[in-house]
Amino acid sequence: MKIFVRKAIISVTALAIAFSVILVGAPKALALDDPDIKSQAALLVESTTGQILYSKNADAQRAPASLTKVMTVMLAIEAYNAGQVELNDIVTISNTAYADISSDGSTAGLLAGEQIEFHDLLYCAMLASANEACNALAEYISGDRDSFVELMNQRAQELGCKNTHFTNTHGMPDDNHYSTAYDLYLITANALSYPLFNEIVSAASYTVPATNLSEPRELTSTNFLIRPESRYYYEYASGVKTGHTEAAGYCLISTASNEDRHMISVVLGAESVVIEDGTTQVQSFSETVRLFNWGFDNFSYREVLSTTDLVTEVPVDLAKGRSSLVLCPENSISVLLSNDADLSQVELSYTVNSTENGTSLMAPIDQGTVLGSVSVSLDGVEYGSAALVANTAVELDRFAYIKYEIGRTLSNTFVRIIIFLLFLLLAAYIAFIIIYNKNRRKRKTAADAYARKRVEELRRGEGATTGSTFEEIEAMRREKDEKTSKIFDLIRRHTTSSNKKNSGNVDHDTEDMSKR
Repeated sequence: MKIFVRKAIISVTALAIAFSVILVGAPKALALDDPDIKSQAALLVESTTGQILYSKNADAQRAPASLTKVMTVMLAIEAYNAGQVELNDIVTISNTAYADISSDGSTAGLLAGEQIEFHDLLYCAMLASANEACNALAEYISGDRDSFVELMNQRAQELGCKNTHFTNTHGMPDDNHYSTAYDLYLITANALSYPLFNEIVSAASYTVPATNLSEPRELTSTNFLIRPESRYYYEYASGVKTGHTEAAGYCLISTASNEDRHMISVVLGAESVVIEDGTTQVQSFSETVRLFNWGFDNFSYREVLSTTDLVTEVPVDLAKGRSSLVLCPENSISVLLSNDADLSQVELSYTVNSTENGTSLMAPIDQGTVLGSVSVSLDGVEYGSAALVANTAVELDRFAYIKYEIGRTLSNTFVRIIIFLLFLLLAAYIAFIIIYNKNRRKRKTAADAYARKRVEELRRGEGATTGSTFEEIEAMRREKDEKTSKIFDLIRRHTTSSNKKNSGNVDHDTEDMSKR
């Protein structure tokens, strides 16, 4: 059980702090019976979510006593995590380790000049609540106590503490040394994010090995809630720190886990009272147990959104055989609520991812595709969100898609300009063809007229009858040309022969031949 509790506590991170800041104004289960905590201030927080379940004077400044040591040890562990120190470093207790500690302050009996491992000092500070161990840690990390206290105040501001101021490392009374239940919760929640811190504060006992000046020391936790032999033992508890001074009263920061619920409780200013059986009861322990039981009895995680819930139905374009799609949460949401919370008052707020046309989704869509988100709220407080996914697949209508693409293309201004220019070019080409064909017909008509004229001339010149065809006239012309060619060939031969016999009579012979 302790192992389970320890693992559960480790899950607390600084994220819980951020949640707590957001949810500080959340409802405190007003419908439930008030636990009527008797201490001066108290706070109960579900550490996983940071949800405040109960609050009493949580912002009132009070002396924190040894709860201060949570900050001191947390800073020491952060120095180790940052590599500034090692757990096996040997720390020598200085003469000033007891400088600001009264004689009635809690101590582990460390001596000036004693050499002890850094790791063992952490246990001395938390289990034995040793004031000198805190001073020794401060001097080893920062060189002196004042520098370390300055670091404590700086870290408190970083964690969001608004009503906290430290003047020492251990919590001895000082008017300027104060904190609140809420601020101490913020510090503790951050410290619990470190596994080493959880290991230390959940230990009921620890043996410090022998040192150069001491035999082994047996340390037992001052937190009786985690000590099985104690009458205050609480099976769900696992830490963290006690504190007590006359000014502070009895104080306790504790953690407890029960199934899926993990609580942090802060009780300040409790009393030690004599009860009916005559025994003394330290109410920081009894009030803490009562506070935890009240939280576990009255609060549980309840499912406010299921993966089967149909959140909304949205239109789908280009879908085959359908026009809409149902969206469901990708994961369920469970919220820590009081057992009497009215789930019918849960409000859902959702958004659907924007689309190209801004109004509807477009096919194809695979089942499980994330298409939006949904958030859950109750009484004005938002408790969580989930992605919205398609509860089924949607196929694409290809014919509708083609029409859509054509329409989208034609709606483009640039495309329209191109189409207009192409239309102008087509019109110009058609006009050119019309004019060209018209001119061609004119030329053909003129050629036909000329051809008819030439036929008539050939008919008259060749003695052709009116009924003679063009081919017949052409044949007659070719026959005449052949006769003329033969005559000229005879003349050339004769002329050549005469030139050889009597070159001087060429002209006369030619002339006589011509007359013939």
